[in-house]
Amino acid sequence: MAHILEIFKKAIEQKTEEQEGKLMEFDLDNVKIVKLEKQVAELLESQSQLESLSLVECSLKTLEGFPKLPNLQNLVLETNQLDGEAIKFIATTYPKLMCLSLAENSIKTFAELESIKQLKKLQQLDLSDNPIAQLPGYFQKVFDLVPGLSVLDNKDKNGNDIEYSDDEEGIERDSEESDDDLDEDDGDLDDDDEESSPQPTKKTKK
Repeated sequence: MAHILEIFKKAIEQKTEEQEGKLMEFDLDNVKIVKLEKQVAELLESQSQLESLSLVECSLKTLEGFPKLPNLQNLVLETNQLDGEAIKFIATTYPKLMCLSLAENSIKTFAELESIKQLKKLQQLDLSDNPIAQLPGYFQKVFDLVPGLSVLDNKDKNGNDIEYSDDEEGIERDSEESDDDLDEDDGDLDDDDEESSPQPTKKTKK
């Protein structure tokens, strides 16, 4: 649709200007896309330096025809209608992905999620408000499936809530539980965490 192409063109132009001529992060929310048209995909694919892409509440039913984007590290596709086929596409198309949010979609089974283990660099994953999140053993099974994962649905492997700092210093633990642990570890853990944690492009959920 021509009007969607124009929306993307204007948004890319505006955000490129905001990012001083080099578009590294692109987000567009609440635009009814359903499926990316070829011209829109080609427009995005021309931005090969993109590291972060966010399309939230866009009525996406498929990722068929999505741009390749070889440097993509953060992908946020919350509040759409994507299923296991989207997982397969993401796993084979974005090998550098570190952060993926598919909250509020239609992923139902562990079989649909199986291909995500191909994402060797994936550290953060959000599948909250998908049917799969209600299955028995969900939390542990997902961590077992993706050994490098450190955050699932905004919780660490021990079930502690994760906070995203406003000043983009990385991931922080909730203070309630971590004070004693941090004292015992004498601060060494802090430095490692800050260096290794990817910067999330996570939307703030209501």
